[in-house]
Amino acid sequence: MTFNRKLNARNFGCLLIALGILTCNYVNAAEESVSVNGYGADQKRAIADGLVQGIRQLKGVAINSTEVLDSLSVRSSTSRDGEENSSAVTAINQSGTVSIKTQGLVSRYEVHSMKKQGEQSYQAELSVYILKYEKPGLPAEARRKLAVLPFHLGVQRFHLLGDSVPAHSVEEEFRNKLIDQFTQSRRVNVLDREFKDEFSTEKAIWMSGDANVNERAKLGNVLGVDYLVVGNLRKLSSRKKSTVLELTGETLSHYSGSAQLDYKIILAASRQVKWSDTIRVKFNDKQIRNMLAKFGSSQAGITQYLASTLSQTALANIYPIRVVAIKGKMVVLNQGGKTLKKGERLDVFLLGDEMFDPYTKESLGQIEDKVAEVKIVRVNAKTTYAKVVNGDADLIEKGFIARR
Repeated sequence: MTFNRKLNARNFGCLLIALGILTCNYVNAAEESVSVNGYGADQKRAIADGLVQGIRQLKGVAINSTEVLDSLSVRSSTSRDGEENSSAVTAINQSGTVSIKTQGLVSRYEVHSMKKQGEQSYQAELSVYILKYEKPGLPAEARRKLAVLPFHLGVQRFHLLGDSVPAHSVEEEFRNKLIDQFTQSRRVNVLDREFKDEFSTEKAIWMSGDANVNERAKLGNVLGVDYLVVGNLRKLSSRKKSTVLELTGETLSHYSGSAQLDYKIILAASRQVKWSDTIRVKFNDKQIRNMLAKFGSSQAGITQYLASTLSQTALANIYPIRVVAIKGKMVVLNQGGKTLKKGERLDVFLLGDEMFDPYTKESLGQIEDKVAEVKIVRVNAKTTYAKVVNGDADLIEKGFIARR
């Protein structure tokens, strides 16, 4: 049995079965195709095997051909140039199992030929088409992927200005601020590892009969991380000490606080610890008062400090801030958002020769030569403007790095 190699666009087009309606409206999805050969004891099994081979090549996943047999919906016999030709045009039913098992969507396939090879063997030559979801924004490979996991806690409660606060609520506030810092740096892709139930609910909608069939192209796009940020929030406290003056009866208040945070950045694929550090800090009366004035509580101020310190240290080791434009004494830096603040001062460095460890041959970075000091005057969502206050602005070029 021989099938025509090209299907009439009038008869085929974009065939998808969804509540009996044919549609070509793929939102944010594009078709990819591959030509394969399938083998089976009968024609249907040969087609199913071809589908499996195509799916394996396009999606990189393996399934059993028996899982697709019941999902095939075949329409045959098309007319071309007045001559009746036998052809097979197949779509995956919306309720079929193929899209679920392959984490994607087989939109259609074309059988070009069917050859009998012996008493109980068939070879099917076919093209398999799969919808690939086109994710908005930069491609995932443009940035390293990172996830912040819940930090371990050594105590049940933290004591903050006389209140006993559940440690898990403090950790959650800190972790959300840390995620904000990494996200707004625009240096890494931050992946969610918290809202699993919400994602499962949305995934169920894509796979339901109520959703447009092309929504299933979103399946199979969940990313794995390059780096995991883990740690232990060991200590976090603030105190208020009141003293009454004997002569005047006036009450004087003095604030203090402290925190300790251990953290590691782990390369997920190998579990290698790429960076490890401990943040130990004590806060004086003035610092706690500033937190109360700015954030309304010492808890919010201390968690903000820890999140900023951790993210800035980590990013400075992976992606140091760089100069992207210069005009007179004004320089533009490639970071913005919450990662930098107006009035903050940074040192600008010229990069020299790369250095290597004599034992491990690992790169130790480049020689850094300070050429200027800048003061931040404006922070945008993606960039920061700073003015040279010390040093020679004429020496600064694009690509120079800035450090706190």
